[in-house]
Amino acid sequence: MDINERYKIIDHEADVGFEVYGESLEGLYKNATEALFSLILERGTDVPSEKGKRIDLKDGETLLVSFLNELLYMWETEGFIPRELSLKVKENQVTGSIIGAIFDPTRDNIIREVKAVTYHTFSLTCENGIYRAKIIVDI
Repeated sequence: MDINERYKIIDHEADVGFEVYGESLEGLYKNATEALFSLILERGTDVPSEKGKRIDLKDGETLLVSFLNELLYMWETEGFIPRELSLKVKENQVTGSIIGAIFDPTRDNIIREVKAVTYHTFSLTCENGIYRAKIIVDI
C-alpha cells in the first residue's frame, strides 16, 4: 500500500466495495466517505459548500458502517453530498460536523445507486499506525 493511497475500489460478487486507509480513525472515516461517494456520483468542480450537518452516533465495532449508512440516508432523503468533515472518533462514538452541497443534476452525475453499506466481510484493523477497513456495499 502506498502511504498516500486513501482507498481502492474492489469488486465483490454482485456487489462492489472498497478498502480504505487512514493514519487516524478520523482520517479513515473521511477517506471512507470519499470512497463511498466516488461509487455513487461524479462530483461537479468548484462547488460551494452550502449546507451543514451535525453528527453524533454511538455503536460498537461496526460504527464505521453505521456512519456511512447515515451519510447514505442523508444522500437518499436530501441529496446531501458531504464535502468537508470535522470528526472526532473515540470509544465507539463519532461526533462532529459535515459540510456539503445538495445534489444538482446540472453539475453532478450519478454513477450508480448504492442501496446500503453492509456488514458482510467488514473488517477494521490498525497495523503499523495505519488504519485499514474493508467495506462492501449493496448495489
